[in-house]
Amino acid sequence: MSLDSLSLNNGREESRLDPIPMPNTPQTKSYALTTVDRVRQVRLGIDSDGFDTLFINLINSVSDFIEGECGRKLKETTYTNELYTIHTYGQLFLVLRQAPVKEITSFQFRIGMNTSAQWIDFDPNVWDLLEGGSSGIIEVLLGSLPKYMRISYTAGYKIDWDNSYDESLHTLPSDLTDLAERLVVKFFKRREAEGKVSDAFERAQIAWRDSLVEEDKRVLDRYRRLPTLS
Repeated sequence: MSLDSLSLNNGREESRLDPIPMPNTPQTKSYALTTVDRVRQVRLGIDSDGFDTLFINLINSVSDFIEGECGRKLKETTYTNELYTIHTYGQLFLVLRQAPVKEITSFQFRIGMNTSAQWIDFDPNVWDLLEGGSSGIIEVLLGSLPKYMRISYTAGYKIDWDNSYDESLHTLPSDLTDLAERLVVKFFKRREAEGKVSDAFERAQIAWRDSLVEEDKRVLDRYRRLPTLS
């Protein structure tokens, strides 16, 4: 065997040993409210990636917590034929489950019984999306809301951390990101102070709500959804 062929074989062997992401490798979720780099480098000034798995889990956990407290999905998503039922006669306002609303592609009401139901498009002149969609509230301008409705729409904030300074690609409010980062840093520092040096993580052990201060609660209140219909 020549030295050249040995060199090539070694090169191929070394390439096979390069780390390959595994399916169970932790990743921040697509709707994560911040990134590992922002928490580790910007907030904490840590260059080592030794705690990255912990940071990923904390970021995912706090993102889920904030979404739950706000009662909405924060990342821009398209919802198709979302169903609503009116239980109060004469109601004029429909509070959608998600906001801010970017686009409504279909708004219909149902006539007939379940077995012979038909879905009819609303006349676009008899309803209005209030506040440019930011509130996610529809007002009926003529008559009142029918009992059964369905709506297809796009709502939420654009999240693109690779282009976070481009307002056309990333519209997630900065105060939500700031809240997520402060909570992650608070937990990390408390964990460090308690001498927990391993990278172990138990989501159930984190009581995020117990860590909230008044400023945090005010941020959550700004984005908390109003009660919606079924």
